[in-house]
Amino acid sequence: MSVLPLHRGKRAYTPLEKWDGKSGPFDVIIIGTGMGGMSCGAALAQYGYKVLMLEQHYIPGGFTHMFGRKGFHWDVGVHAIGEMQPGKTPRKLLDWLSNSSIKMVSLGDPFDRFVFPDGFEFELPQGRLKYIDSLKKLFPEQEEGITRYFDTVVKAMKSSMSFFALKTMSEGIDKLGSGLKSVLQTDYWGKTTTEVLDECGIEGKLRTLLTVHWGYYGTIPDESSFAMHALTHVHFWNGAFYPEGGSKSIASALLGVILDAGGEVLTKARVECLLTEGKKVTGVKLSDGREVLAPKVVSAAGAKTTVNKLISEEWKESKWASEVSKIKSSPPYLCLNLGFEGDIASLGASAANKWLFDTWDNNQYFWDLNNPDEEPHILYCSFPSLKDPLYDPGPRQKHTGECVTFLPWSWFKQWENTDWGERGEEYLALKKRIEDKLLASLRKAMPELMEKLVLWELSTPLSAKWFTQADEGAIYGLESTPARYNCKALRTRTPYKNFYMTGVDVASLGVVGAMSSGVLTAATLDKRVYKHLL
Repeated sequence: MSVLPLHRGKRAYTPLEKWDGKSGPFDVIIIGTGMGGMSCGAALAQYGYKVLMLEQHYIPGGFTHMFGRKGFHWDVGVHAIGEMQPGKTPRKLLDWLSNSSIKMVSLGDPFDRFVFPDGFEFELPQGRLKYIDSLKKLFPEQEEGITRYFDTVVKAMKSSMSFFALKTMSEGIDKLGSGLKSVLQTDYWGKTTTEVLDECGIEGKLRTLLTVHWGYYGTIPDESSFAMHALTHVHFWNGAFYPEGGSKSIASALLGVILDAGGEVLTKARVECLLTEGKKVTGVKLSDGREVLAPKVVSAAGAKTTVNKLISEEWKESKWASEVSKIKSSPPYLCLNLGFEGDIASLGASAANKWLFDTWDNNQYFWDLNNPDEEPHILYCSFPSLKDPLYDPGPRQKHTGECVTFLPWSWFKQWENTDWGERGEEYLALKKRIEDKLLASLRKAMPELMEKLVLWELSTPLSAKWFTQADEGAIYGLESTPARYNCKALRTRTPYKNFYMTGVDVASLGVVGAMSSGVLTAATLDKRVYKHLL
């Protein structure tokens, strides 16, 4: 099984050093090939645009990327995708972008399992009514509060379409529209999740069960925007899905559409800076010194990376750049990649994701690595080999798992300017400390399964920073707080002519959030795209 994105039997990309430059000129340049960049490029390609995709990594796809070790294969960012059943808008959007070439498979019912320190277990079922009914049976004394809470979830969800549409307009129109909205309805983007829980009278352990999925967007209830939290509820109301063939199939499909329209996908193509004339962007300068011109340039590199690494020193002093810089990054996560040999399905592993909590307190990001008695507060376990029906474990029954948790950036900051694979013995010793702690926790929670473990490799936030230029290794982008969503600088348009942004920082998070952001940016460039968002 190849972990590389392919198109028509060949690699769907060309390394910069092998590009002869003859495939231009291009209508649009997109910097970054994550889900937002690829979706923007594919949307424009569907209307005949020639798009140049530039990726600084040696494989395109961002967090749809896969990698392998000794016959094992892992995804780096795709674990569960909601709203992929036929007829849902995100599914229709993905089908349009990919020419219906991506097949999604259900993770089953339930699709998420949660285990708490007192032995209590909770499952997220497919279906909104089943989910709400299960909560009312567990907490009959809070039935009215549960009803109020989910009524509020629906109200927040309904407010999101106009919120995201305004992201494509000028800042003046956005401010006017947002002001009018705030008079007519509650600003759920400006409220925290904890505030809404309080208003609905939710108490005790129910508060935790209603917020267990904060790990999907990376911001705790005390700090998260309730609208983002509500959209995550809605996103998974009808279950979760996974791309057949692994996450690279998404990149293969979207990049293929771009290539078929005459576009180009270049890897190891770091952008040194934007080319400008006054306050107009005219193209980019690449790491090999070549300059490529285009009428439009889109940054899908993340808002902070755009401000910190792409724009000029003069532009960094602008109000727009300052507003972007003020927003904090989401917490960096690390992932322990696991390789098993044996029948792991008979030992408790499944296509469903398994969340292990060490506390009922959902307002803790990090655990203390220096405290030998402290367990990681949250471990998110996924088994991609059991999700993909095309996966062949072979005669040795090779299977894969992933375990995700959070640690502060301060643990890794001293190596932020070092090269991948060349960080020295002190860094390797830190990795081993973390690995040993995580393995001990997993062996305690799943002892029989862990007996089948034969290989493991830790990915730290430095990997995300090195391969994707994510600020502080934050794969969720900017934190999902009211300050972030009320920041008018985060939009598809920038103050500079012919220069746009896309990706999770512009709209919402995750695969569908990034895809929607890509299409919103494409719609900003070509109004014909808007109809596909309805």
